[in-house]
Amino acid sequence: MKRVMNLCLLVACTVLLSTTAKASDVMSVKIENSSTLNVSLSNISKGQKLYLKNYSGKVLFDITLDAMPLYRKYFDFNTVKDGIYFVETETEFDVKVTPVVKNEKGIALINQSVITVFKPKVLVENSLVRVMLTRSEKSPLHVSIYDREGVMLFRENVEEGTTIFERAYNFSGVPSGKYLIRFDLRDRKFVKEISI
Repeated sequence: MKRVMNLCLLVACTVLLSTTAKASDVMSVKIENSSTLNVSLSNISKGQKLYLKNYSGKVLFDITLDAMPLYRKYFDFNTVKDGIYFVETETEFDVKVTPVVKNEKGIALINQSVITVFKPKVLVENSLVRVMLTRSEKSPLHVSIYDREGVMLFRENVEEGTTIFERAYNFSGVPSGKYLIRFDLRDRKFVKEISI
């Protein structure tokens, strides 16, 4: 009976922790007036980043945050040209992107275009490397593996229809050392360094 109670307690703690983890990193983007954007983040984890980028990807604002319950930033769009901009928040697990358009009438959110880009997860078990990536967009994925000198050892092109990408790569035939696994999505690149 004691074992069952301990198991129930463990399950309850796991559910509570997973709920807490999912509640973290809440981003709210609201228009204050015709030229001011209010971005607020809650349940911020250490190392979380906030960016404002223009359409070509140039970073106009960049901050790395410490763990805190709330952070708020007001962006004044009077100083930028008309065009499309992106408010991005980046955590260890994902990147959330909210597009904003500015024209002569002011600013507006493009709510239907808000996306979350999940980062790849890599787990090294001796000489076996397990990789998983959930794709929110059905865009092509290219996976490349490089040695420490930058020589490509492997490349794979993944079809657009695959939402969840999972692979296990066997590194038993290569020397011990550091390797890079690069994930190229349509407009994102993620690089994970591993040690074998």
